[in-house]
Amino acid sequence: MGLFDKLLKPNITKLESHGDIEALANLVESDDRRDLRITAIEALARIGGPKTTDRLVRTLGSDDADVAGSAGKAIAGFGLAAGSALVGALDGPGGEAAKRLLLNLGDEAVEVLRGACSDQDEAIRLQALGTLVDLDAGLDNDEVRESLFRALLAALGDRSAECRVFAATRLEALGNPKAGRALASQLKDGDDTVRTACRHALLAIGEPAVPYLLDALADRNMNSRRLAAELLGEVCGGKVTVDSQRVALLGLIDRASDGNAEIAAAVHRALEAIPSDAVITEQLEWLADPERSDHEEIEEFLAQMLEHGGFSPEAIKRIAENMSRAEADRVGASYSLADGS
Repeated sequence: MGLFDKLLKPNITKLESHGDIEALANLVESDDRRDLRITAIEALARIGGPKTTDRLVRTLGSDDADVAGSAGKAIAGFGLAAGSALVGALDGPGGEAAKRLLLNLGDEAVEVLRGACSDQDEAIRLQALGTLVDLDAGLDNDEVRESLFRALLAALGDRSAECRVFAATRLEALGNPKAGRALASQLKDGDDTVRTACRHALLAIGEPAVPYLLDALADRNMNSRRLAAELLGEVCGGKVTVDSQRVALLGLIDRASDGNAEIAAAVHRALEAIPSDAVITEQLEWLADPERSDHEEIEEFLAQMLEHGGFSPEAIKRIAENMSRAEADRVGASYSLADGS
């Protein structure tokens, strides 16, 4: 190094001893020599600690890998105290490096990331959600998983459609039945991509979502009713319990006369898709059981199935024959009792 370079070289040791954070930060962010910037980063971290994170995170996106790495090492030494600044950097040039540092914090980063899911900046909210998902994948921690789950549920109500789609997509991957209510209520979302994402997530949940789909089927929103009908047909048209088939059929029959032709058509298709034989057999067995006290409700349900008629001719015939027989048996029993015989 020549005499001229020595004269112009900043005295970093002197700046550090004077606690000149601003001068050191300016050196870190300068386009000067690599060795000076790295030395300045180390000095800045020693005297400023976590309060310098905002300045250091700007360097995470440096084109010089050594400089960026030095900044990352300094920030890592601050631990969770650097969390908020790192979250703010997620959408910047050094976003990937900031994300790695947050992931390295492990479960300590959960709360700061959940807080960032409410940030005013849509991009930061989305990045925070994504980081939470990646954090969950790397930890075997039920508490972290629950925090992630709550954050995703909250994000279904985010003002950004992109965030809502992301949340629904991740909930689909989780397949947690506890998400059923929130996803079903979002079938009335004004954004088609969000509705589609929620639809896929509800299909992934499957049978446990049936009660929430029945709620959505009664919603005032037309998209909600239409999608709920379609989903009930798909879910209960597959391998589900007879009980789920029965409540789905009952709910769909109640909605069969929907004033919206598109929804009425969706309801009809769903009724055709759900196998009714097992339900009919169950109901007829219950009707023949003298110990049951709900014969009137059973008959009403079977009568509704007859009235709707959207079932196979064989199913309709079975109901009609057995309903007539049950009625005849009841009349006969009443006559015998009145006659005293």
